[in-house]
Amino acid sequence: MHVARRVLLVLGFLVLALAVLLTGFILSVASHPGPGLPEWKLGRALAPFPLPVAELVCGRAGGPLLCLRGYYRERLKGPVVGNPARPCQGLTGLAARACSEVTGLRLVEGGVSRPLAVCESLPDPLACARYVGRGAFVRGGFEKGGEGSAAQVCAQGKGEVLANCRVGAAMEAVERVGKPILRAAEAFCLPYNQDLCWWGVLSALAARYRNRPQEALDACSLLSPLGAGRCALAFKAR
Repeated sequence: MHVARRVLLVLGFLVLALAVLLTGFILSVASHPGPGLPEWKLGRALAPFPLPVAELVCGRAGGPLLCLRGYYRERLKGPVVGNPARPCQGLTGLAARACSEVTGLRLVEGGVSRPLAVCESLPDPLACARYVGRGAFVRGGFEKGGEGSAAQVCAQGKGEVLANCRVGAAMEAVERVGKPILRAAEAFCLPYNQDLCWWGVLSALAARYRNRPQEALDACSLLSPLGAGRCALAFKAR
Protein backbone atom coordinates (compact mmCIF):
# COMPACT_ATOMS: atom_id res chain seq x y z
CA MET A 1 0.00 0.00 0.00
CA HIS A 2 2.87 2.35 0.90
CA VAL A 3 4.57 1.77 -2.46
CA ALA A 4 1.31 2.18 -4.33
CA ARG A 5 0.67 5.48 -2.57
CA ARG A 6 4.11 6.75 -3.59
CA VAL A 7 3.48 5.77 -7.19
CA LEU A 8 0.17 7.62 -7.16
CA LEU A 9 1.84 10.69 -5.67
CA VAL A 10 4.52 10.67 -8.37
CA LEU A 11 1.93 10.26 -11.10
CA GLY A 12 -0.12 13.07 -9.63
CA PHE A 13 2.93 15.32 -9.57
CA LEU A 14 3.73 14.53 -13.20
CA VAL A 15 0.17 15.28 -14.28
CA LEU A 16 0.26 18.57 -12.36
CA ALA A 17 3.61 19.53 -13.92
CA LEU A 18 2.29 18.72 -17.40
CA ALA A 19 -0.80 20.84 -16.76
CA VAL A 20 1.35 23.77 -15.60
CA LEU A 21 3.61 23.54 -18.66
CA LEU A 22 0.63 23.23 -20.98
CA THR A 23 -1.07 26.23 -19.40
CA GLY A 24 2.13 28.24 -19.81
CA PHE A 25 2.31 27.43 -23.51
CA ILE A 26 -1.33 28.33 -24.08
CA LEU A 27 -0.99 31.63 -22.19
CA SER A 28 2.14 32.44 -24.16
CA VAL A 29 0.30 31.90 -27.44
CA ALA A 30 -2.68 33.92 -26.29
CA SER A 31 -0.58 36.87 -25.09
CA HIS A 32 1.68 36.99 -28.17
CA PRO A 33 -0.61 36.36 -31.14
CA GLY A 34 1.79 37.68 -33.81
CA PRO A 35 1.21 36.81 -37.48
CA GLY A 36 -0.87 33.82 -38.48
CA LEU A 37 -4.12 32.34 -37.25
CA PRO A 38 -4.41 31.65 -33.49
CA GLU A 39 -5.33 27.97 -33.93
CA TRP A 40 -2.22 27.38 -36.05
CA LYS A 41 -0.01 29.07 -33.47
CA LEU A 42 -1.64 27.09 -30.67
CA GLY A 43 -0.88 23.85 -32.50
CA ARG A 44 2.75 24.85 -32.96
CA ALA A 45 3.02 25.68 -29.27
CA LEU A 46 1.72 22.21 -28.43
CA ALA A 47 4.47 20.47 -30.43
CA PRO A 48 6.52 19.40 -27.35
CA PHE A 49 3.53 17.47 -26.01
CA PRO A 50 2.34 13.99 -27.04
CA LEU A 51 -0.50 13.70 -29.55
CA PRO A 52 -3.29 12.92 -27.01
CA VAL A 53 -2.61 16.25 -25.30
CA ALA A 54 -2.60 18.11 -28.64
CA GLU A 55 -5.84 16.40 -29.68
CA LEU A 56 -7.49 17.34 -26.39
CA VAL A 57 -6.48 21.01 -26.57
CA CYS A 58 -7.02 21.38 -30.32
CA GLY A 59 -10.43 19.76 -29.96
CA ARG A 60 -11.49 22.73 -27.82
CA ALA A 61 -10.09 25.29 -30.28
CA GLY A 62 -12.18 27.06 -32.90
CA GLY A 63 -10.34 25.29 -35.73
CA PRO A 64 -9.16 21.86 -34.53
CA LEU A 65 -7.84 20.79 -37.94
CA LEU A 66 -5.84 23.99 -38.34
CA CYS A 67 -4.51 23.53 -34.81
CA LEU A 68 -3.35 19.99 -35.57
CA ARG A 69 -1.75 21.16 -38.82
CA GLY A 70 0.30 23.61 -36.79
CA TYR A 71 1.19 20.81 -34.38
CA TYR A 72 2.54 18.54 -37.11
CA ARG A 73 4.16 21.38 -39.01
CA GLU A 74 6.28 22.07 -35.94
CA ARG A 75 6.94 18.44 -35.02
CA LEU A 76 7.97 17.39 -38.52
CA LYS A 77 10.44 20.17 -39.21
CA GLY A 78 13.74 19.48 -40.92
CA PRO A 79 14.82 17.48 -43.97
CA VAL A 80 12.78 14.51 -45.20
CA VAL A 81 14.75 11.38 -44.31
CA GLY A 82 13.90 7.71 -44.09
CA ASN A 83 10.27 6.78 -44.60
CA PRO A 84 8.34 10.09 -44.72
CA ALA A 85 5.04 8.28 -44.14
CA ARG A 86 6.12 6.79 -40.81
CA PRO A 87 5.02 9.66 -38.50
CA CYS A 88 1.45 9.39 -39.84
CA GLN A 89 1.05 5.63 -39.81
CA GLY A 90 -1.64 4.35 -37.44
CA LEU A 91 -3.30 7.74 -37.02
CA THR A 92 -7.04 8.23 -37.42
CA GLY A 93 -9.51 11.11 -37.61
CA LEU A 94 -8.34 14.71 -37.80
CA ALA A 95 -4.82 13.78 -36.72
CA ALA A 96 -4.50 11.46 -39.75
CA ARG A 97 -5.68 14.20 -42.08
CA ALA A 98 -3.48 16.91 -40.58
CA CYS A 99 -0.37 14.71 -40.60
CA SER A 100 -1.06 13.64 -44.21
CA GLU A 101 -1.50 17.27 -45.30
CA VAL A 102 1.71 18.44 -43.66
CA THR A 103 3.60 15.46 -45.07
CA GLY A 104 2.33 16.22 -48.59
CA LEU A 105 3.72 19.74 -48.31
CA ARG A 106 7.03 18.50 -46.93
CA LEU A 107 7.44 16.02 -49.77
CA VAL A 108 7.46 18.88 -52.28
CA GLU A 109 9.57 21.17 -50.14
CA GLY A 110 12.08 18.38 -49.60
CA GLY A 111 12.36 17.59 -53.31
CA VAL A 112 11.06 14.01 -53.06
CA SER A 113 10.95 12.81 -56.66
CA ARG A 114 7.53 11.12 -56.67
CA PRO A 115 5.54 12.67 -53.83
CA LEU A 116 2.14 11.31 -54.91
CA ALA A 117 3.47 7.76 -54.67
CA VAL A 118 4.29 8.43 -51.01
CA CYS A 119 0.79 9.84 -50.49
CA GLU A 120 -0.64 6.42 -51.33
CA SER A 121 0.91 4.99 -48.15
CA LEU A 122 -0.47 7.70 -45.85
CA PRO A 123 -3.70 7.33 -43.84
CA ASP A 124 -5.37 10.11 -45.90
CA PRO A 125 -3.89 9.92 -49.43
CA LEU A 126 -6.23 12.53 -50.91
CA ALA A 127 -5.44 15.10 -48.23
CA CYS A 128 -1.76 14.48 -48.92
CA ALA A 129 -2.33 14.91 -52.67
CA ARG A 130 -4.05 18.27 -52.14
CA TYR A 131 -1.08 19.55 -50.21
CA VAL A 132 1.36 18.20 -52.77
CA GLY A 133 -0.58 20.35 -55.25
CA ARG A 134 -0.34 23.34 -52.92
CA GLY A 135 3.40 22.93 -52.56
CA ALA A 136 3.86 22.41 -56.30
CA PHE A 137 2.00 25.64 -57.07
CA VAL A 138 4.19 27.58 -54.65
CA ARG A 139 7.32 26.13 -56.23
CA GLY A 140 6.43 26.24 -59.92
CA GLY A 141 3.00 27.73 -60.59
CA PHE A 142 0.36 26.02 -62.70
CA GLU A 143 2.21 25.40 -65.97
CA LYS A 144 5.57 27.16 -65.79
CA GLY A 145 8.65 25.87 -64.04
CA GLY A 146 9.16 22.63 -65.94
CA GLU A 147 9.21 19.55 -63.72
CA GLY A 148 8.46 21.69 -60.68
CA SER A 149 5.13 22.97 -61.97
CA ALA A 150 1.86 21.78 -60.50
CA ALA A 151 0.83 20.34 -63.86
CA GLN A 152 3.92 18.12 -64.02
CA VAL A 153 3.83 17.04 -60.38
CA CYS A 154 0.10 16.25 -60.38
CA ALA A 155 0.46 14.27 -63.63
CA GLN A 156 2.24 11.58 -61.60
CA GLY A 157 -1.11 10.62 -60.04
CA LYS A 158 -4.28 9.10 -61.43
CA GLY A 159 -7.99 9.35 -60.72
CA GLU A 160 -8.89 11.00 -57.44
CA VAL A 161 -5.24 11.49 -56.47
CA LEU A 162 -4.66 13.51 -59.65
CA ALA A 163 -7.90 15.48 -59.16
CA ASN A 164 -7.08 16.33 -55.55
CA CYS A 165 -3.55 17.39 -56.44
CA ARG A 166 -4.96 19.78 -59.06
CA VAL A 167 -7.54 21.11 -56.61
CA GLY A 168 -4.82 21.74 -54.03
CA ALA A 169 -2.85 23.83 -56.51
CA ALA A 170 -6.00 25.80 -57.41
CA MET A 171 -6.77 26.42 -53.73
CA GLU A 172 -3.26 27.66 -53.01
CA ALA A 173 -3.43 30.00 -55.99
CA VAL A 174 -6.73 31.56 -54.93
CA GLU A 175 -5.70 31.92 -51.31
CA ARG A 176 -2.46 33.66 -52.31
CA VAL A 177 -3.57 35.81 -55.25
CA GLY A 178 -7.36 36.10 -55.08
CA LYS A 179 -9.49 37.44 -57.93
CA PRO A 180 -6.78 37.86 -60.62
CA ILE A 181 -6.07 34.13 -60.71
CA LEU A 182 -9.55 32.83 -59.95
CA ARG A 183 -10.54 31.86 -63.50
CA ALA A 184 -7.18 30.20 -64.20
CA ALA A 185 -7.44 28.26 -60.95
CA GLU A 186 -10.89 26.97 -61.87
CA ALA A 187 -9.70 26.00 -65.36
CA PHE A 188 -6.78 24.08 -63.84
CA CYS A 189 -8.93 21.70 -61.81
CA LEU A 190 -12.35 21.75 -63.50
CA PRO A 191 -11.74 19.03 -66.14
CA TYR A 192 -10.72 16.48 -63.49
CA ASN A 193 -13.62 16.65 -61.02
CA GLN A 194 -16.10 19.51 -61.26
CA ASP A 195 -17.71 19.16 -57.84
CA LEU A 196 -14.35 18.79 -56.10
CA CYS A 197 -12.92 21.73 -58.04
CA TRP A 198 -15.74 24.08 -57.11
CA TRP A 199 -15.61 22.94 -53.49
CA GLY A 200 -11.89 23.74 -53.38
CA VAL A 201 -12.14 27.08 -55.15
CA LEU A 202 -15.04 28.25 -52.95
CA SER A 203 -13.21 27.13 -49.81
CA ALA A 204 -10.16 29.08 -50.94
CA LEU A 205 -12.28 32.15 -51.69
CA ALA A 206 -13.76 31.98 -48.20
CA ALA A 207 -10.25 31.78 -46.72
CA ARG A 208 -8.90 34.61 -48.91
CA TYR A 209 -11.77 36.96 -48.09
CA ARG A 210 -12.28 35.88 -44.49
CA ASN A 211 -14.88 38.11 -42.82
CA ARG A 212 -15.43 39.86 -46.19
CA PRO A 213 -18.20 37.77 -47.77
CA GLN A 214 -19.29 40.54 -50.13
CA GLU A 215 -15.85 40.56 -51.79
CA ALA A 216 -16.05 36.80 -52.19
CA LEU A 217 -19.53 37.15 -53.68
CA ASP A 218 -18.29 39.81 -56.11
CA ALA A 219 -15.53 37.44 -57.24
CA CYS A 220 -18.07 34.75 -58.15
CA SER A 221 -18.82 36.45 -61.48
CA LEU A 222 -15.28 35.68 -62.64
CA LEU A 223 -15.93 31.94 -62.69
CA SER A 224 -17.51 29.88 -65.46
CA PRO A 225 -21.34 30.18 -65.63
CA LEU A 226 -22.01 27.05 -63.59
CA GLY A 227 -19.25 27.86 -61.16
CA ALA A 228 -20.50 31.42 -60.75
CA GLY A 229 -23.98 30.14 -59.93
CA ARG A 230 -22.71 27.74 -57.28
CA CYS A 231 -20.43 30.39 -55.88
CA ALA A 232 -23.22 32.96 -55.59
CA LEU A 233 -25.52 30.50 -53.83
CA ALA A 234 -22.77 29.55 -51.39
CA PHE A 235 -21.87 33.10 -50.36
CA LYS A 236 -25.42 34.46 -50.31
CA ALA A 237 -26.25 31.77 -47.79
CA ARG A 238 -23.51 32.89 -45.41
